[in-house]
Amino acid sequence: MLRTHNSIFQGRYAVKRVLSLLAALAAILLVPVVAQATTSQTIHVNGAPVDVGPAVCVPGDLVITGNGVLHMTTNNAGDSWVTGTIEGSVTVTDPSSGFTGHATAWFGVEDNNQNFVTHFRANSTGTLGNGSPLTIHQEGQFTLNAQGLPVVNRVTATCS
Repeated sequence: MLRTHNSIFQGRYAVKRVLSLLAALAAILLVPVVAQATTSQTIHVNGAPVDVGPAVCVPGDLVITGNGVLHMTTNNAGDSWVTGTIEGSVTVTDPSSGFTGHATAWFGVEDNNQNFVTHFRANSTGTLGNGSPLTIHQEGQFTLNAQGLPVVNRVTATCS
């Protein structure tokens, strides 16, 4: 049998239709797999100022400017974890104390159908405007149970 250009075109069209149908079917079947996969993302922070909250030992908030990393993971049940660390130079938003130095801060958030937890830790070492040394250590935790009620709400700071 002699094939004409038209029958070849129709044959290619049929193959394209079959491939399109298979691709669509594969996409439909893969959606539940993709939706249930654990996903993670990492973000690097360079030079961005991060306000870590009240300095407690001196007026104003501690602001760390440096390098950091954030990491987020979510699993197929919708549970999530976020952690972050930043390290660099530190100042305070109220310049009256003249506090400057070096600091590191870490935080974490965990969330699932049973609880929600946030916690942090920050350590700063520096000097006041008059030359006196000052070390600030802060840490805290906030936890909600499955009913949404706070079961832990604690922040501590030490100055030395």
